[in-house]
Amino acid sequence: MIIGADEAVRPSLAGVEAVLAFLPIFEDPRFLPEVVVAEEEGWTLEQYTDEVYEFERTLYRAGFIVQFDWSRWEPEAFRYYRDPGLLETADCGVLRRLLTFHIRKNVVCEGHLAGMLREGEIQAILRRLAALADGTGAELPSPMTRP
Repeated sequence: MIIGADEAVRPSLAGVEAVLAFLPIFEDPRFLPEVVVAEEEGWTLEQYTDEVYEFERTLYRAGFIVQFDWSRWEPEAFRYYRDPGLLETADCGVLRRLLTFHIRKNVVCEGHLAGMLREGEIQAILRRLAALADGTGAELPSPMTRP
């Protein structure tokens, strides 16, 4: 079982860059998070695309999936969902918690991640991360070092 990174351990610059590499993919208007793999007797079986699976793996490898009680943090996560303006002041710690929440929520609520990708929620989180990384937003936690 993969449990996630310690919140106190900051992501490296390489990790941030690896996560941000998905932003242009997810912002492409042709991008679909799921593909139909089978249809039978009124049932449609969908599966995430390779890009979504790789995004999830990258989040874990880069230390963006963190150990915390995400289910108790759900009301806070939905505050950010309902009020997108809150993301404008979110720091890297909040972004890590939001990404953790959406990835973990998808385990208990199949299709949650696809919905968040279709609605642009994940893209908005990544855009905020990009602003932090390029200095146009608040600073990322120091030290941002390459491994």
